[in-house]
Amino acid sequence: MHGSLHAANLTRLVFWYHPGAMAKEHSKNAKDRVAVFVDGANLYHSIKNYYSGMLDYDRLLSEAVGGRSLLRATFYIVEKVEMEETSGGSARSFVYNLNKFGYKVRSKPLAVHETLSPNGEKTVSHKGDWDVGIVVDMFRLADHADTYVLVSGDGDYVEAVDFLQSEKGIRVEVISASQCTSQSLFDVCDSHTDLADIPDLFRGARSGGHQKTFGHTASEG
Repeated sequence: MHGSLHAANLTRLVFWYHPGAMAKEHSKNAKDRVAVFVDGANLYHSIKNYYSGMLDYDRLLSEAVGGRSLLRATFYIVEKVEMEETSGGSARSFVYNLNKFGYKVRSKPLAVHETLSPNGEKTVSHKGDWDVGIVVDMFRLADHADTYVLVSGDGDYVEAVDFLQSEKGIRVEVISASQCTSQSLFDVCDSHTDLADIPDLFRGARSGGHQKTFGHTASEG
């Protein structure tokens, strides 16, 4: 009997601490100051294999803020130099639209490293992410915000999220594609919203289609 009671209690505890359950218990206060951090590279790699249509960044920001007071929304991108040289107009238009929707854009070039093996073979590697920069910005704003919304599924943010929650009292919400979100990030965040659950986030999506795109919506001008 004691074993049954223990199992029942444990089940209730597991349900209570599930991120989805916590999201339902928390009511959003319009006075809460919200800062939004969008890991653009992670978002791109997350959605390209799972969603079709064009992602509406205006709708994404609206969902993240949720009627609360927006302190700052930052969109972090990594740019390929060769792409910028050949299609600079498109890149500038993308940044312009993000600015128009209310995002501050931070960008850095994709770093390319070439190495030679002992037998003379050249190996090219690419590095470009904003993980450290995003964490630094999170720490900078910690004394001014009540809630953070992180748009990323990367588990590298877990330690920073845990610190901000326990030491700074920041509520941290995550928006990402569940299929490629770190379990450790699921476990530590205060709530999680799947991209697929946000109404009208993807425009022009083909039902059952396999073409995946990432860019502006047709309505962006």
